[in-house]
Amino acid sequence: MCTGRLLNGCALAAALMFTLSGPAQLYGADTTRHPKAIQLAQSMMQAMGGQQAWNSAHFVRFDFRVKADDKTVMDRSHLWDKQTGRYRLEETTKEGKSEVVLFNVNDRQGAAYINGKKVEDAAARKAVEDAYAAFINDMYWLSMPWKWLDPGVNLKYLGEKKRGGKTFEVVELTFDHVGLTPGDMYYAFLSRQSHLMEHWEYVLQSHNKVSWDWQYTETHGVKLASNHVSDDHKTSINMGNVRALETANEGFFTDPARLLTDLK
Repeated sequence: MCTGRLLNGCALAAALMFTLSGPAQLYGADTTRHPKAIQLAQSMMQAMGGQQAWNSAHFVRFDFRVKADDKTVMDRSHLWDKQTGRYRLEETTKEGKSEVVLFNVNDRQGAAYINGKKVEDAAARKAVEDAYAAFINDMYWLSMPWKWLDPGVNLKYLGEKKRGGKTFEVVELTFDHVGLTPGDMYYAFLSRQSHLMEHWEYVLQSHNKVSWDWQYTETHGVKLASNHVSDDHKTSINMGNVRALETANEGFFTDPARLLTDLK
Protein backbone atom coordinates (compact mmCIF):
# COMPACT_ATOMS: atom_id res chain seq x y z
CA MET A 1 0.00 0.00 0.00
CA CYS A 2 1.54 3.33 -1.05
CA THR A 3 1.06 5.98 1.58
CA GLY A 4 2.69 9.35 2.03
CA ARG A 5 2.00 12.88 0.76
CA LEU A 6 0.76 14.58 -2.50
CA LEU A 7 3.76 12.38 -9.03
CA ASN A 8 4.79 8.21 -11.55
CA GLY A 9 3.41 5.15 -9.71
CA CYS A 10 4.04 5.49 -6.00
CA ALA A 11 5.49 8.98 -6.47
CA LEU A 12 2.17 10.12 -7.91
CA ALA A 13 0.33 8.23 -5.20
CA ALA A 14 2.42 9.92 -2.53
CA ALA A 15 1.74 13.31 -4.05
CA LEU A 16 -1.99 12.69 -3.74
CA MET A 17 -1.79 11.80 -0.06
CA PHE A 18 -2.55 14.48 2.48
CA THR A 19 -1.24 14.28 6.02
CA LEU A 20 -4.33 15.74 7.60
CA SER A 21 -5.09 14.09 10.89
CA GLY A 22 -8.32 12.41 11.83
CA PRO A 23 -11.38 14.14 13.28
CA ALA A 24 -10.13 13.86 16.84
CA GLN A 25 -7.24 16.22 16.05
CA LEU A 26 -9.16 18.85 14.10
CA TYR A 27 -9.17 21.40 16.90
CA GLY A 28 -7.41 24.72 17.38
CA ALA A 29 -7.89 27.64 19.70
CA ASP A 30 -7.10 30.43 17.24
CA THR A 31 -9.37 29.58 14.33
CA THR A 32 -10.32 32.67 12.28
CA ARG A 33 -13.10 32.86 9.73
CA HIS A 34 -14.26 35.80 7.66
CA PRO A 35 -18.06 36.27 7.75
CA LYS A 36 -18.26 36.26 3.92
CA ALA A 37 -16.28 32.99 3.79
CA ILE A 38 -18.60 31.41 6.37
CA GLN A 39 -21.60 32.52 4.34
CA LEU A 40 -20.13 30.96 1.20
CA ALA A 41 -19.33 27.73 3.05
CA GLN A 42 -22.88 27.49 4.34
CA SER A 43 -24.34 28.20 0.89
CA MET A 44 -22.08 25.54 -0.61
CA MET A 45 -23.13 22.93 1.94
CA GLN A 46 -26.77 23.78 1.38
CA ALA A 47 -26.26 23.29 -2.37
CA MET A 48 -24.76 19.88 -1.58
CA GLY A 49 -27.87 18.80 0.31
CA GLY A 50 -27.43 20.35 3.73
CA GLN A 51 -25.32 19.42 6.73
CA GLN A 52 -28.11 17.38 8.33
CA ALA A 53 -28.40 15.14 5.27
CA TRP A 54 -24.64 14.50 5.26
CA ASN A 55 -24.54 13.88 9.01
CA SER A 56 -27.39 11.38 8.79
CA ALA A 57 -25.86 9.36 5.93
CA HIS A 58 -25.26 5.85 7.31
CA PHE A 59 -22.98 3.99 4.89
CA VAL A 60 -20.75 5.51 2.21
CA ARG A 61 -19.39 3.40 -0.65
CA PHE A 62 -16.78 4.82 -3.06
CA ASP A 63 -13.53 4.08 -4.89
CA PHE A 64 -10.28 5.97 -5.33
CA ARG A 65 -8.85 5.42 -8.81
CA VAL A 66 -5.88 7.49 -9.86
CA LYS A 67 -4.99 7.49 -13.54
CA ALA A 68 -1.93 9.29 -14.95
CA ASP A 69 -1.17 9.41 -18.66
CA ASP A 70 -3.86 6.75 -19.19
CA LYS A 71 -2.21 4.38 -16.70
CA THR A 72 -3.94 3.38 -13.46
CA VAL A 73 -1.49 3.93 -10.61
CA MET A 74 -3.85 3.44 -7.66
CA ASP A 75 -7.19 1.68 -7.21
CA ARG A 76 -8.83 1.31 -3.80
CA SER A 77 -12.39 0.41 -2.77
CA HIS A 78 -14.01 1.79 0.39
CA LEU A 79 -17.03 1.14 2.58
CA TRP A 80 -17.56 3.33 5.66
CA ASP A 81 -20.16 2.96 8.37
CA LYS A 82 -20.39 6.65 9.25
CA GLN A 83 -22.45 5.98 12.36
CA THR A 84 -20.12 3.48 14.07
CA GLY A 85 -16.74 4.03 12.40
CA ARG A 86 -16.49 0.51 10.97
CA TYR A 87 -14.53 0.40 7.74
CA ARG A 88 -13.60 -1.91 4.89
CA LEU A 89 -10.74 -1.15 2.50
CA GLU A 90 -9.88 -3.32 -0.49
CA GLU A 91 -6.98 -2.93 -2.89
CA THR A 92 -4.35 -4.85 -4.85
CA THR A 93 -0.78 -4.71 -3.54
CA LYS A 94 2.13 -3.84 -5.81
CA GLU A 95 2.87 -7.61 -5.88
CA GLY A 96 -0.58 -8.20 -7.33
CA LYS A 97 -2.08 -9.69 -4.17
CA SER A 98 -5.53 -8.94 -2.82
CA GLU A 99 -5.51 -6.96 0.43
CA VAL A 100 -8.51 -6.40 2.69
CA VAL A 101 -8.38 -4.36 5.89
CA LEU A 102 -11.30 -4.39 8.34
CA PHE A 103 -11.00 -1.81 11.11
CA ASN A 104 -12.66 1.02 12.98
CA VAL A 105 -11.62 4.59 12.20
CA ASN A 106 -12.41 5.69 15.76
CA ASP A 107 -9.84 3.54 17.52
CA ARG A 108 -7.72 2.35 14.52
CA GLN A 109 -8.11 -1.26 15.63
CA GLY A 110 -8.69 -4.06 13.15
CA ALA A 111 -7.27 -6.84 11.03
CA ALA A 112 -5.67 -7.17 7.61
CA TYR A 113 -5.76 -10.05 5.12
CA ILE A 114 -3.55 -10.80 2.12
CA ASN A 115 -5.07 -13.26 -0.36
CA GLY A 116 -7.48 -14.26 2.41
CA LYS A 117 -4.76 -15.01 4.99
CA LYS A 118 -4.70 -12.92 8.15
CA VAL A 119 -1.63 -10.74 8.59
CA GLU A 120 0.00 -10.88 12.02
CA ASP A 121 2.04 -8.72 14.41
CA ALA A 122 3.89 -5.61 13.16
CA ALA A 123 2.80 -6.16 9.56
CA ALA A 124 -0.82 -6.19 10.70
CA ARG A 125 -0.43 -2.99 12.69
CA LYS A 126 1.19 -1.27 9.72
CA ALA A 127 -1.55 -2.45 7.37
CA VAL A 128 -4.24 -0.98 9.64
CA GLU A 129 -2.36 2.31 10.01
CA ASP A 130 -1.91 2.50 6.24
CA ALA A 131 -5.61 1.78 5.76
CA TYR A 132 -6.49 4.56 8.19
CA ALA A 133 -4.22 6.96 6.27
CA ALA A 134 -5.96 5.92 3.04
CA PHE A 135 -9.34 6.60 4.67
CA ILE A 136 -8.29 10.11 5.74
CA ASN A 137 -6.78 10.91 2.34
CA ASP A 138 -9.37 9.37 0.03
CA MET A 139 -12.35 10.55 2.05
CA TYR A 140 -10.98 14.09 1.85
CA TRP A 141 -11.01 13.87 -1.96
CA LEU A 142 -14.60 12.64 -1.72
CA SER A 143 -15.99 15.10 0.82
CA MET A 144 -13.56 18.00 1.32
CA PRO A 145 -16.29 20.68 0.80
CA TRP A 146 -18.17 19.25 3.78
CA LYS A 147 -15.20 19.89 6.08
CA TRP A 148 -14.74 23.65 5.78
CA LEU A 149 -16.39 24.35 9.13
CA ASP A 150 -14.47 21.67 11.03
CA PRO A 151 -12.68 23.06 14.09
CA GLY A 152 -9.18 24.26 13.25
CA VAL A 153 -9.96 25.31 9.68
CA ASN A 154 -9.40 29.01 8.93
CA LEU A 155 -11.46 30.62 6.16
CA LYS A 156 -10.53 33.86 4.36
CA TYR A 157 -12.53 35.43 1.56
CA LEU A 158 -10.25 36.53 -1.30
CA GLY A 159 -12.85 38.08 -3.59
CA GLU A 160 -13.86 37.25 -7.14
CA LYS A 161 -11.66 35.74 -9.82
CA LYS A 162 -12.35 34.90 -13.46
CA ARG A 163 -11.36 31.50 -14.76
CA GLY A 164 -12.34 29.91 -18.05
CA GLY A 165 -14.83 32.64 -18.79
CA LYS A 166 -16.63 32.19 -15.45
CA THR A 167 -16.54 34.29 -12.31
CA PHE A 168 -15.81 32.48 -9.05
CA GLU A 169 -15.82 33.43 -5.39
CA VAL A 170 -12.44 32.41 -3.95
CA VAL A 171 -11.93 31.24 -0.37
CA GLU A 172 -8.55 30.49 1.20
CA LEU A 173 -8.37 27.61 3.68
CA THR A 174 -5.50 27.37 6.15
CA PHE A 175 -5.14 25.21 9.24
CA ASP A 176 -4.59 25.93 12.89
CA HIS A 177 -2.47 23.10 14.32
CA VAL A 178 -4.27 20.57 12.12
CA GLY A 179 -2.37 17.47 11.05
CA LEU A 180 1.31 17.10 10.29
CA THR A 181 1.56 19.86 7.68
CA PRO A 182 -0.28 22.93 8.98
CA GLY A 183 1.55 25.06 6.40
CA ASP A 184 -0.62 23.76 3.55
CA MET A 185 -2.82 26.39 1.90
CA TYR A 186 -5.93 25.67 -0.14
CA TYR A 187 -7.76 27.94 -2.57
CA ALA A 188 -11.35 27.00 -3.34
CA PHE A 189 -13.21 28.43 -6.35
CA LEU A 190 -16.98 28.48 -5.83
CA SER A 191 -19.31 28.85 -8.77
CA ARG A 192 -21.72 31.75 -8.43
CA GLN A 193 -24.31 29.66 -10.32
CA SER A 194 -24.08 26.24 -8.65
CA HIS A 195 -22.58 27.44 -5.34
CA LEU A 196 -20.31 24.37 -5.54
CA MET A 197 -16.53 24.26 -5.31
CA GLU A 198 -15.76 23.53 -8.96
CA HIS A 199 -12.02 24.19 -8.84
CA TRP A 200 -9.39 23.60 -6.15
CA GLU A 201 -5.82 24.86 -5.99
CA TYR A 202 -3.40 24.13 -3.20
CA VAL A 203 0.14 24.95 -2.21
CA LEU A 204 1.51 22.28 0.10
CA GLN A 205 3.97 22.89 2.89
CA SER A 206 6.49 21.23 0.58
CA HIS A 207 5.79 24.07 -1.95
CA ASN A 208 4.21 21.62 -4.40
CA LYS A 209 1.37 23.44 -6.23
CA VAL A 210 -1.45 21.53 -7.90
CA SER A 211 -4.94 22.39 -9.13
CA TRP A 212 -7.98 20.31 -9.98
CA ASP A 213 -11.45 20.66 -11.44
CA TRP A 214 -14.11 18.89 -9.37
CA GLN A 215 -17.20 17.06 -10.63
CA TYR A 216 -20.05 15.85 -8.43
CA THR A 217 -22.69 13.18 -8.13
CA GLU A 218 -25.84 13.16 -5.99
CA THR A 219 -26.71 10.20 -3.81
CA HIS A 220 -29.50 10.08 -1.22
CA GLY A 221 -29.87 13.84 -1.49
CA VAL A 222 -26.17 14.49 -0.82
CA LYS A 223 -23.59 15.73 -3.32
CA LEU A 224 -20.13 14.15 -3.18
CA ALA A 225 -17.19 14.29 -5.55
CA SER A 226 -17.37 11.91 -8.52
CA ASN A 227 -14.24 12.87 -10.46
CA HIS A 228 -11.26 15.23 -10.40
CA VAL A 229 -9.17 16.32 -13.38
CA SER A 230 -5.80 18.05 -13.14
CA ASP A 231 -5.23 21.33 -14.94
CA ASP A 232 -2.99 19.67 -17.54
CA HIS A 233 -5.62 16.92 -18.06
CA LYS A 234 -2.94 14.25 -17.57
CA THR A 235 -4.20 12.99 -14.23
CA SER A 236 -7.64 12.08 -12.95
CA ILE A 237 -8.97 10.84 -9.63
CA ASN A 238 -12.24 8.98 -10.10
CA MET A 239 -14.38 8.05 -7.11
CA GLY A 240 -16.28 5.24 -8.83
CA ASN A 241 -20.00 4.70 -8.30
CA VAL A 242 -20.37 6.88 -5.22
CA ARG A 243 -23.30 5.89 -3.03
CA ALA A 244 -24.73 6.82 0.36
CA LEU A 245 -26.60 3.74 1.59
CA GLU A 246 -29.15 3.12 4.32
CA THR A 247 -28.13 -0.51 4.79
CA ALA A 248 -25.10 -2.73 4.19
CA ASN A 249 -24.71 -6.40 5.06
CA GLU A 250 -22.81 -6.97 8.30
CA GLY A 251 -20.51 -9.39 6.51
CA PHE A 252 -18.75 -6.61 4.64
CA PHE A 253 -17.25 -5.50 7.96
CA THR A 254 -16.38 -8.98 9.24
CA ASP A 255 -15.71 -11.30 6.29
CA PRO A 256 -12.56 -10.67 4.21
CA ALA A 257 -13.82 -13.06 1.53
CA ARG A 258 -16.59 -10.71 0.48
CA LEU A 259 -16.10 -8.23 -2.35
CA LEU A 260 -17.35 -4.67 -2.48
CA THR A 261 -18.20 -5.19 -6.13
CA ASP A 262 -21.03 -7.40 -4.82
CA LEU A 263 -22.51 -4.63 -2.70
CA LYS A 264 -25.73 -3.55 -4.41
